[in-house]
Amino acid sequence: MVNEAELILEGAQRRFGQAEVFVEEGETRSAEYEDNRLKRASARQFRGVGLRVIHEGRIGFASTTDLRDPGRLVRMAAESAQFGEKAVFELPGQPAALGEAPLDDQTVRDLTHERMVEMGREALEKSLAARAEYQFGASIGTRTASVRILNTSGLDVGCVKTDMAGSVSLQEVSDSGLLWTYEHKEWGRPFDSLIDITDVALDKMRQAATIAPVRAETLPVIFSPKAVSTLLDPIMIALNGKLVHKGSSRLADRLGKKILDERITITDDPTIPFAPASTPTDGEGLSARRTGLIERGVLKTYLLDLQTAGLLGMDPNANGHRSYASLPGPSSTNTVVEPGRDCYEDMVAGLERGLIVDQTLGAGQSNVLAGEFSVNVHLGFLVEEGKVKGRVKDCMVAGNVYDLLGNIEAIARERQWMGSDYLPAICVSGIKLAAQGGE
Repeated sequence: MVNEAELILEGAQRRFGQAEVFVEEGETRSAEYEDNRLKRASARQFRGVGLRVIHEGRIGFASTTDLRDPGRLVRMAAESAQFGEKAVFELPGQPAALGEAPLDDQTVRDLTHERMVEMGREALEKSLAARAEYQFGASIGTRTASVRILNTSGLDVGCVKTDMAGSVSLQEVSDSGLLWTYEHKEWGRPFDSLIDITDVALDKMRQAATIAPVRAETLPVIFSPKAVSTLLDPIMIALNGKLVHKGSSRLADRLGKKILDERITITDDPTIPFAPASTPTDGEGLSARRTGLIERGVLKTYLLDLQTAGLLGMDPNANGHRSYASLPGPSSTNTVVEPGRDCYEDMVAGLERGLIVDQTLGAGQSNVLAGEFSVNVHLGFLVEEGKVKGRVKDCMVAGNVYDLLGNIEAIARERQWMGSDYLPAICVSGIKLAAQGGE
């Protein structure tokens, strides 16, 4: 595919002057369990190329997985440019240095389907031994991908990245309804077992066996690392430079101002070895860098690609990300929230009456751009006098993330990787709890 990419770039350069080719290829392998049995073991190879051009001052883009006629891709990009956005950037040249975080582990590539199936079987047996009525599901998968970016300004960069992910879900149907919990882990290096996350899921199923009645009230709530995304997602959306330029972000014109509690620091960091979203460059070839988005509650910058940075009159910060089938767009990589000083167990013990929210459903139903959320508590636990009393049912929590994170109660010092987010538990007060049949 190397020669094909260079031929496409040469053809595009002759026609347009400025052009960029993004090449992506690799393989995914997985084993899946469903309803206490192996459902499938599969492998898929992928490869594709995207071509971005600047033609008569406008952006054109086309992509394909069929490279038998490279000239067709050039023609498609030309047609697209007739309706494209006006370009306000120049394609970058070769960076002076690239990110050096290790991303590729040969042992991930060597992991066999047989071992994936065995890992799932071990976790299934652990689940059935704990309670035969549980419906067990699991997924174990690996991904190896190589990316190459080259352009007419002399850029030619690339990397190979491996990733391994595993998840476990447990369900039980009883007279009290459906109980379901899941756990997930992901990293650029291999893991040997799903037993660790199976144990976590089993422990939550045991805690959830008792139903704790709740009423409509305002409570302090601890959002577990898994549920912190309910609070974090509206902020990350508002940090998108495209929404800032359109004026639809609540954080437009807020640079340098305090927007959250001073204990909140959020960093975008693609330089962490083997982390899920680490990379040596962004999707436009800019060298990866650690970017402080919010420092001690103060907004420092937005997520910017080249085009958005040009529209806002700001310097790009290497946050243009993409696949071969899409144009670059502002996006985060590994989102890191700094830890607090409080032990998680002490946070729970300090609740006279409160709620632990671990899983939510329905995020995105509210006015997310304004920071509002209203979600169903899919898995949550009532706490009284510092003790977990049982699972809550048929209730929702709602609020505004800027209000809640502007005056938080506590942040845990322990953190967990949730996909590409490294998060602590956060306790906030003033959460509205709506409960079915509550007063």
